[in-house]
Amino acid sequence: MPSGACVIRYDGKRGATWSVKFRDAEGRQVKETVGHERDGWNRQRAERELGKRLGAVEKGMRKPTRRTFATLAEEFVDVALASKPRKRSTMDDYRGIIRNHFLPALGHEDLGRLSQRPERLERYAAEKLAAGLSPKTVRNHLALLGLMFRWARKWRWVSENPAELVDAPPLDDAETETLTSEEVARLLAAYRQLADGVDERERYWYDAARRMTTVALSTGLRRGELLGLRWQDVSLLDQRLRVAQSFVRGEMTTPKSKAGRRTIHLGAVAIAALEEQFRASRYREPDSIVFCHEALGTPLDPSKLATYAKAAFRTAAIEKPFRPWHGLRHTALTETAAAGVPSMFVQAKAGHAQASTTERYLHANKTAYPDAAELAEARLFSG
Repeated sequence: MPSGACVIRYDGKRGATWSVKFRDAEGRQVKETVGHERDGWNRQRAERELGKRLGAVEKGMRKPTRRTFATLAEEFVDVALASKPRKRSTMDDYRGIIRNHFLPALGHEDLGRLSQRPERLERYAAEKLAAGLSPKTVRNHLALLGLMFRWARKWRWVSENPAELVDAPPLDDAETETLTSEEVARLLAAYRQLADGVDERERYWYDAARRMTTVALSTGLRRGELLGLRWQDVSLLDQRLRVAQSFVRGEMTTPKSKAGRRTIHLGAVAIAALEEQFRASRYREPDSIVFCHEALGTPLDPSKLATYAKAAFRTAAIEKPFRPWHGLRHTALTETAAAGVPSMFVQAKAGHAQASTTERYLHANKTAYPDAAELAEARLFSG
């Protein structure tokens, strides 16, 4: 054992504690309390912990400078995020989570101490769930915390990544946000009813929203993928649609992953909706946006589109919790899986990089059906 390295037992007012003392890779003395006897710590356990510290010293571990989590957050945003190209939407999401959630809850905490306390991140996750955040959102928070601590460990600011020991909350069932065929029929009828009672300009928005809703239910495309669709990506004769870009937060961008760049077979209902949109639009060039502003040819405004969608949901008396475009995608993929198609088809249709994501939608037997799009549409539009 290196000179000066030892374990020390202290008798305090709250009981005995065990500490380790050693020198870091730069020769600076480090003294660290590792645990209380009331928690099961003894000389043997402390010596094992000292051995781990000495192993880390051989790999270059230095005495940690006292830093707060806020210090890590600042360096992570300024250095780590800038070191690898990321989509603007991802960068905005990361910064928003750090600013609105991490810093108020964890910013003041000592980074070294926090790295040794996975239970603190468990409590953070529990608090966020209690505050109403969804399990998926909390999982995203924990993933970002894990990424931040990986960078901290890379910089040798900490020796442990506490997020690796935290169990993420289970995801909700995909079935919680789906429509029945009867609700689909009521929703599309509501769009038509609302369009009949307004002026021509408003009618275009209701009709475009209805057609976009129909294509979303048939294809399972995300809202951004629908808004980024160009006519050159649609082949009605071949009954195929190619996802090549997405319109997210005011900018056109590429899909998140290689799996997101995909070709989808179109059923008869989706083809009819796209043909109707083509006839209604003034913009029909190959590079024109499919679901575009009537006068400008630009992608439809997502916030304004949501206004028309919500009006249709109210008129259709669909009162259950439902996020229109997210839920339409859930409905499409769940019904495609329920139609009995192979899981690989559902994964390809969804554009999922991981099969585990697709598993949420697979509730039926995996039987191969060559006419999968028609089968899924038959289930959706038969109400």
